[in-house]
Amino acid sequence: MRQLILSDIHSNMEAFNACMLRAEGAGYDDVLCCGDIVGYGPNPNEAVDKVRELKAIAIRGNHDRVASGQDNADDFNAHAKAAAYWTRDALTEDRTQYLIDLPLGPYDLGGGAQLVHGAVTDEDDYIMSEVHAVESFELTDAHLTFFGHTHYPCVFSCDVDGNVILEIPKGADDLLAVDLKKNVQYMINPGSVGQPRDNDTRSAFAIWDVDRSRVEFHRVAYPYEVTQEKMRAAGLPQYLIDRLRFGR
Repeated sequence: MRQLILSDIHSNMEAFNACMLRAEGAGYDDVLCCGDIVGYGPNPNEAVDKVRELKAIAIRGNHDRVASGQDNADDFNAHAKAAAYWTRDALTEDRTQYLIDLPLGPYDLGGGAQLVHGAVTDEDDYIMSEVHAVESFELTDAHLTFFGHTHYPCVFSCDVDGNVILEIPKGADDLLAVDLKKNVQYMINPGSVGQPRDNDTRSAFAIWDVDRSRVEFHRVAYPYEVTQEKMRAAGLPQYLIDRLRFGR
């Protein structure tokens, strides 16, 4: 069984389609999504449709919450706020309802695995360091927790003695893998499909190979210039347009 792990698609269909093409070549059985299907990018309706088409198990992200009108954007920076309200206006009624109906993490997948958006503590919290990871590890017995929100692909591990280690997949390869140990807990971020922030413009996703007890991290180039042109045409903030070129 191979589970495709997506997060932070952010309405970027060029990146989303590139990821799915690579994932089809790698092979997967089911799709899991850690939230933020929409926000920032120019194709929110298409992104929702693609997630539904894939029959993905998806949870709500903070941008999904705001874009669907469940919350205001007071905690967003000016660029994110502008994009969130643009997205709210662009979404059709049925796509908005899909986002409203998304479950809130932690979402139990069974078999000792779960999905959260930001952290076990709250969907808006960030797991950026070992200190943040400890807070979430203390609240769960799950062997695997898949999370997003930071847009950084990484793995936090916690052994039986409570020692937490951060591992960041790096290298020139398009595929890196982490083997999972039985008596260790993990918090795993596949990275962002639609808005990478680790100084790598390539879109990111992961595949959890259940039978082999490992997680593969994939990176794939996509024509971000096309996405940028769509964003300009939509009048989205220039800052958000520029950051796709730098992967940050």
